[in-house]
Amino acid sequence: MNENNNHESTKKKLKITGFILLGGGIVLSLVGLINFFASFGTGEFPKLFFCAFIGFPLLGVGAGLLSFAFKREIMRYAKNESVPVINEASEEVSPAMKNVASAVKEGLGEKTVKCPHCGTENPTDGKFCKECGKAITTTCPECGAKVSPDDKFCGNCGAKLTNR
Repeated sequence: MNENNNHESTKKKLKITGFILLGGGIVLSLVGLINFFASFGTGEFPKLFFCAFIGFPLLGVGAGLLSFAFKREIMRYAKNESVPVINEASEEVSPAMKNVASAVKEGLGEKTVKCPHCGTENPTDGKFCKECGKAITTTCPECGAKVSPDDKFCGNCGAKLTNR
C-alpha cells in the first residue's frame, strides 16, 4: 500500500513539474519570438531572443514529463478506444475462421476406401472390411501386387483391373 502511495505521489510531482515547465517554456518562447519579430521593423538587435533558446527546451522537457506522468490515463483511453473495435472485428472474422478450421479439419481427416464387396467406407490402412469382414485389398491378376479397390490400373505393372 505504501508503494502505491509513493507511486501516486511521484506521479503528482511529475504532473506539477511538467505543467510548470510547460507553462514557463511557453512564456519564454513567446517572449523570445515576439522580441525577435518586433525587432525587424526597427532595425534594433533583439535583446530577449535568448528566451526562446531557453523556452523551447523547457517546452520539450515539460511535455515529456507530462506524457510520462499521464501514461496510465493515456493507455487506459487507448485501450477503451481499441477494445470495442477489436471485438467487432473478431465477430466479423469469426465465421471465416470457423470455415477455415473446418476445411483444415476435413482435409486432415481420415481417408477412406470402399469395400469392393459391400461398399462400406473403411480406413485406407485397413486390410479387412469392418462391415462384412472380407479383404479390402485385392491383388492384380497380372503380377499379383496388392491394389486398392478404387484403382482402375495396377500401380506395379499398369494392367487394367477388371470389375472396377
